[in-house]
Amino acid sequence: MPRIPRSDSKSKFFHTMVQGIEKSIIFDSPTSMKKYLNLIILNSTRFNITILAYCIMHNHAHILIHTDSINDMIKFFRCVNTSYAKYFNSKCHRVGYVFRNRYKSEAIYTVNQLFNTINYIHRNPIKAKICSEATNYKYSSYNEYFNMQKIIDKKLLKKYFKSNSIFKIE
Repeated sequence: MPRIPRSDSKSKFFHTMVQGIEKSIIFDSPTSMKKYLNLIILNSTRFNITILAYCIMHNHAHILIHTDSINDMIKFFRCVNTSYAKYFNSKCHRVGYVFRNRYKSEAIYTVNQLFNTINYIHRNPIKAKICSEATNYKYSSYNEYFNMQKIIDKKLLKKYFKSNSIFKIE
């Protein structure tokens, strides 16, 4: 059965997710997690994508993005995930699919939805019992909300949130 093409959305915010095939571990080391993150950074500029939150777990990743174009998002993920799959397959001496499906994306339409999505992304390692506090997880954007940002765009977030409530995990 062919995949349904992604259609334009009135939203410019998307909670995106990728997962390893059969839910297997695809980010198997700090080096792999950094590789995926570097691909996100490199290609976000190239495809005009703004990163608002992220969390890279061992078998999946969440990325909250802002984009003016669905086509840019499609090209961004095609490039990031294809590059990572080639890297992972080469590193692990394997062939075949790395990701379960193409990335999943959910449009975000309200400020409340945006806040809850950021909270959900940053709580992922706590929910998985990898750590007890979001500050202890290295491969998420949580600490960037309180320190100098490297990847996320706090200016864009502050346009939508009047207080600093966005920077607190609930």
